[in-house]
Amino acid sequence: MNPRLAGAALGAAIVAAALGCAATDESLDQDRSDEAAASTVQAADPDASVQARVVLANLRSFDLTSPTAFDRRILLGQQEPDVSNRARNGLDPLPSDVQAIAGRSPALASYELSAVYRGATTMFDRAAFTAGRGRLRELILDKKKKGILVSLVWHMRCPKASPNGPDKYSPADCPPDYNLEELLEIKPDGRRGAHFDEWKGMLDEIAELLWSLKDDRGNLVPVLLRPMHEHTGGWFWWGRDNDASAFVRVWRHMVTYLREGRGLHSVLWVFCPAAPTDSATRGYQATYPGDAFVDIVAFDRYDLGSTFASRYADDLSEIGAFARAHGKAAAVAEVGRDWSQAGVSRDTTWFTRSMLAPLERRSFAYVSLWRNAPWEKFVPEPGDGPLAEDFKTMATGPSVLLAGKHDLYRALHPLY
Repeated sequence: MNPRLAGAALGAAIVAAALGCAATDESLDQDRSDEAAASTVQAADPDASVQARVVLANLRSFDLTSPTAFDRRILLGQQEPDVSNRARNGLDPLPSDVQAIAGRSPALASYELSAVYRGATTMFDRAAFTAGRGRLRELILDKKKKGILVSLVWHMRCPKASPNGPDKYSPADCPPDYNLEELLEIKPDGRRGAHFDEWKGMLDEIAELLWSLKDDRGNLVPVLLRPMHEHTGGWFWWGRDNDASAFVRVWRHMVTYLREGRGLHSVLWVFCPAAPTDSATRGYQATYPGDAFVDIVAFDRYDLGSTFASRYADDLSEIGAFARAHGKAAAVAEVGRDWSQAGVSRDTTWFTRSMLAPLERRSFAYVSLWRNAPWEKFVPEPGDGPLAEDFKTMATGPSVLLAGKHDLYRALHPLY
């Protein structure tokens, strides 16, 4: 046996004995498989935990072009699947529309970091984040127990006059010093960024959340972190109005600080431009932080009209090729059509034909739909007739993996 694997097995036995329980052959075999799977994949973080590398190995294994049926699948995810529906939105449990229609929950759940401190009037309110992060911690640990992967996205809000005011993110709605250069410790002119200290303080709060995510064995739960998403668009203050070099420097500081400054090696980093083949959002290559700072290359694309099919296919080709060239997993981080909008065509084959069919010729780890909320609807509800039936056909077909079939935090292939 490989000495490294033997050491891992011995360590697992010692831990089990210390906990006062007998280590079963099955659990030791799984530990060996995890260690072996982790050794086959190179994460951006050279010190990434075994658990993080196992998750990455699993994500890399899903491939709808694979000759092996087991791997010829893609994970289905959704934003806030169990805390947001057409009735309410927040961090409290609610019935899942995906589960109601497909019988299982999504295999990947995405949560919003700014929902932790939604009562704050600024994105830099550390006290509000501290007060609210316990609920998010509970949600993430619940998903870990169920074998469901977790992604975190962060809509960094502009300041507002009152906690109940509408959230805004655009450059026009933010103070002029809400730009990426002001998050730098040293700007090009040699001065300290106006918000650097506050930014670093918020990274500390996120670090405390991530450090609190320990499973029953004391291991940190891996999470996918997708900050500063859709930065190639102009609708967020961290978007294309910023110089590409500022984006790269802020991203690298963020990763380095959490990884080396706070000792976190449980994060998989998701780089996510918007609609990468649109003329208005091109240029993501210039903002790519480098292979040492990214684990997954993803994109967001919404169906806003007649050009969706061709542009979506182009995005899949573009991002798929870029991810392969850089040795990264590829993903669709956000996709969908808002079925609540007046005048939206009731294309009752959208989920099978428009969303899934183009993916079946690609190597992507997951595809994630946006949420249902009182003001928007991206997943059918029970009673939506043919549209709901099409969603069920897509979600329960052989190409799609929902929760409950596998623990996605354990190696899916016995490699030892």
